[in-house]
Amino acid sequence: MINDESNLFLKELVIIKIIKIISMISIIIFFELKINSSNIPMDKISVIIPTYNRGYLILKSVKSVLNQTYPNIEVLIVDDGSTDDTENLINNLNNDKIKYIKIKKNNGASYARNIGIMKASGKYISFQDSDDNYHYDKLEKQYNNLIKKKSDFDFCKICLHINEKIKIVFPTIKQEKNLKKKKYENELCNGNYISTQSILVKKTIIKKYLFDINFPRLQDYDLVLRMIPNLKVSYTDEILVDLYREKDSIGNSPKKYNESLNLLLNKKYDIKCNIETIYNIFKKNQQ
Repeated sequence: MINDESNLFLKELVIIKIIKIISMISIIIFFELKINSSNIPMDKISVIIPTYNRGYLILKSVKSVLNQTYPNIEVLIVDDGSTDDTENLINNLNNDKIKYIKIKKNNGASYARNIGIMKASGKYISFQDSDDNYHYDKLEKQYNNLIKKKSDFDFCKICLHINEKIKIVFPTIKQEKNLKKKKYENELCNGNYISTQSILVKKTIIKKYLFDINFPRLQDYDLVLRMIPNLKVSYTDEILVDLYREKDSIGNSPKKYNESLNLLLNKKYDIKCNIETIYNIFKKNQQ
């Protein structure tokens, strides 16, 4: 009886030791996998910032990109013929991630963005403006969502600040009802909810479309109307960009607005929308 109990006790000790060994091996494997996975290089993202005589506020915008939690980035600042101190300010940052591209003649933000797209070395493209602000985890969250959903094009929420008093979030709560059902095209037929700064897209794709330089306004809407029907789209449901409307912004020009609406009306899109209806919605909402 005693021998039986001793044998049982010894067997239990052996089992406990085996369990401990297996546990230790599992822990070692876990940490090795974690270390190895952390060393996997993430795809490079090129962030394109067009600018024109915005030296007095561009540094905040650029730093919001440089301070991203996503490490593998390049920042292409496309100076669209500035005559102020923008170049000196950017050079003084002395950051290897920055590529400064100077255009002699002012041609507009869409032209500058297209130059940035063609010169970018990243696999993915994101856009920023010289007077706006990325949240510190903007690129990381969008990249992770895009990879998870295996999409070509991702967009996030933005918060538009007007005159430091009014805040408007896009997409709106009403628009999100369709977005949660992935009815991206349906909601675009009611107006735009995807700003340029909210986009993360594959470079190989954006190169095929580019911005239409004829649009002084609504160039982001024209772009997504052309792109969305042909792509796999994902949506990062978080506010990751703050947009600020300045007094000298093209976004405050009714003349430019009307010019762009007329261009929109006379253009053909793959998306199944009644362009005249969109035209009327924009005219109604015109500021």
